[in-house]
Amino acid sequence: MQIVRSYAKGRWGQVHLRSAGSSGGEKLPLVCIHSTPSSGAMWDAILPRLGRDRLVIAPDTPGYGMSDPPPAPVSIRDHAQALAVLCDELGLGGIDLAGFHTGSIIATELANLRPDLVRRVVVFGLAAYDAEARAKRLAGVRTVFPEPAADLVHIEKLWAKLTELADPRLQPEERHVAMADTLRTGSRLPWGFMAVYGHDFIAAMGQVAQPVLVMNPEDDLWLPTRAHWQAYPDARLVEIPGVKHGVLKLETDRVEAEMRAFLDMEPTCC
Repeated sequence: MQIVRSYAKGRWGQVHLRSAGSSGGEKLPLVCIHSTPSSGAMWDAILPRLGRDRLVIAPDTPGYGMSDPPPAPVSIRDHAQALAVLCDELGLGGIDLAGFHTGSIIATELANLRPDLVRRVVVFGLAAYDAEARAKRLAGVRTVFPEPAADLVHIEKLWAKLTELADPRLQPEERHVAMADTLRTGSRLPWGFMAVYGHDFIAAMGQVAQPVLVMNPEDDLWLPTRAHWQAYPDARLVEIPGVKHGVLKLETDRVEAEMRAFLDMEPTCC
């Protein structure tokens, strides 16, 4: 199945979308939110699979991929509100949500913000930190992701970080393509991380009324996810040991099967 690219009107300008499948069937559309500093391209292996019997949409979040940026760094609540604006613009009366890392936090916030819109939520990795840990990470974000400079040290640091996080089965070319997405953001690169570290995610998890599937690959959020997934009132954990960043491409069959089983599950009676 072909992935279709398009643009829609968003809160801060145009939003770039990838989509597969079509609406109008019995199943709700699925909206997939990427990690920072990636783009909707990270869902390319999944979109055609799940798009066989539903509409699946993967937008680039504002300021990433090919979506227009906000004028300044914004909060997770702002990202969730922008996603709600996009869903309304697309005429989506009800959706399921999937998020990866930063996308998990945005999906959780939208579930709380618009329970009328969101039915079920799938999250991959939980950046669930207490206030002290978040403050420390926020203070060091420019050390990890320095401003672009003429000596290109920022590129060396970025390549080292991508190599550290990536599953070793991913080819250097795949990391190169991912890095191109990242470099496109320029000095905006850490804005998503700043939003994450400024947000009380653990508290937000406890407010979610919808069923949540927590997928936990063995990447940099393996341990925080294990420690905090039960903060969701109605959640199920699926661990995927031995897989770092790249799980959507390396474990596509399993990811599809787990997501289908969860999203197609009949609601439990009162």
